[in-house]
Amino acid sequence: MDLSIASLKAAGAFIAPPVKKEITWHANGSAQTATVYVLQESFVSLTQRWDAQERGVDLAAQRIASCITDKDGVPVFTIDDVVGGPEAGHGALCAELAIVLLAAISEVNRVPEGAFEKKSNPRKSSGTSSQSSSGPRSRKPSKE
Repeated sequence: MDLSIASLKAAGAFIAPPVKKEITWHANGSAQTATVYVLQESFVSLTQRWDAQERGVDLAAQRIASCITDKDGVPVFTIDDVVGGPEAGHGALCAELAIVLLAAISEVNRVPEGAFEKKSNPRKSSGTSSQSSSGPRSRKPSKE
């Protein structure tokens, strides 16, 4: 493929609409299930994460806030919603819910197994053989 905007569009190289996911976590002694929409991460989300890291923002909270959206792609959480505090009016998200949300984000953004494996050609014999032994090498000089 020749690299162009049209070929990249055809190949799906630009982020798609949010992916619908069902998540389950436990709260108040019972399983809670919800539908979430996960936005595929993009160049913009990567650069925002770098900026957030420089500002000392919690990167997991930033990732949840930027990737968990409604069906139209509008974020559900702010970073303050995730980490909680007086501004948010509540405490932090429970660990299990945070882990489930991060797992959903990872699932949507997963790189297929083997995508980075280098394809190699089988080695060809050079015609010489190497001698190997499991014992120590002899220190005797060879007789010629």
